[in-house]
Amino acid sequence: MVEFNKEYMIQNIVGLSFKPIINPEIITGMEVILEHDNINSFSGRAIAVKCNGIHLGHIAEKNNLDHERIFDELPLNGRIRGLSRLGKGEVFAKFKEGEITHCDIEFKLKNEGIELVQSFNEPVKIKFDKQTHRHIYEGKDLVSATSYINKWMKEFDSDRVSGIVANSLGVTQQEVKDFWDDGGDISAAFGTVVDRALCHYEKYKGLGKVIQDKKNLPHNKAMPSHPALLNIVLGFYLMDLKQGEVLTQVLLTNVERGLCGNADRILVLDREKKIAIIGDYKCTINCEEETGDKFLGQFATLPKNKLSKYQLQMSFYARLMELSGWNILHLETYVYDGTWKTYKMKVLPLDF
Repeated sequence: MVEFNKEYMIQNIVGLSFKPIINPEIITGMEVILEHDNINSFSGRAIAVKCNGIHLGHIAEKNNLDHERIFDELPLNGRIRGLSRLGKGEVFAKFKEGEITHCDIEFKLKNEGIELVQSFNEPVKIKFDKQTHRHIYEGKDLVSATSYINKWMKEFDSDRVSGIVANSLGVTQQEVKDFWDDGGDISAAFGTVVDRALCHYEKYKGLGKVIQDKKNLPHNKAMPSHPALLNIVLGFYLMDLKQGEVLTQVLLTNVERGLCGNADRILVLDREKKIAIIGDYKCTINCEEETGDKFLGQFATLPKNKLSKYQLQMSFYARLMELSGWNILHLETYVYDGTWKTYKMKVLPLDF
């Protein structure tokens, strides 16, 4: 029995009726090759599928969102996933008995999980590896905001502190570490959900309003359906927010210096004059209280709290935009701790 991998891309072969194939040796599971059909008179980007040197057909080009991704990685190897032939006494189009009427193939892209993302502030596209969360330009990894910030912060000594806590509680050190890790994962997941809900609304609020009006709904359809999350998002927009063009999940770069970062929110006040405000969503508590965070070097005098870390992160984004001619008026951190609060901060001067 032939087993198929769910992670592989599946495509139907089109054009089987142009040159019907009756070869009984072509069966499910056989290897195929996808290659550029450079003599095709209808398209300069046609993708041919061949099996044992026999031309089966093509990958659909019209209305196929995956066509360009596939074309950019040719040649590719795959195999026949499913195949149908016209049976005795059956009638289908112009096919004759025994000819292949349907064939789909499966194959894996060489760069599966990698997508090209357009930089907002530079005319370049960056490769983003979803699995490793790496940004790559011309074969080199770009330094992220997190990596940049970490060089200005004293590393938390998890082994030493977890050992002290474990001894004081009478439990194992691993229990303490697992407890911290699990709690951190939960907090991060919650923050990610809130962040995505806010970004989703900004991206689709136009369509959401059309649906709301058409169906006479109480809220914009781009708002979350779950009441708890709905209240959080509604609460954000009840704040006194400055008006302008809102951009979310924005990739910022300076490829010359090998730097990049994803800003949660950019409020563009004037595109022509390049004036904007950098914003960031945070779900946390006690952001003004001193923590164990200790800043190093030129940032050693910053308050030892979460807000300073957020300020440093957003200053990194601001600097990337400044290097492209933008004027960043200030930074805004939007903190949800049961209610929303806005913290306005200045852009910190960095070392690049």
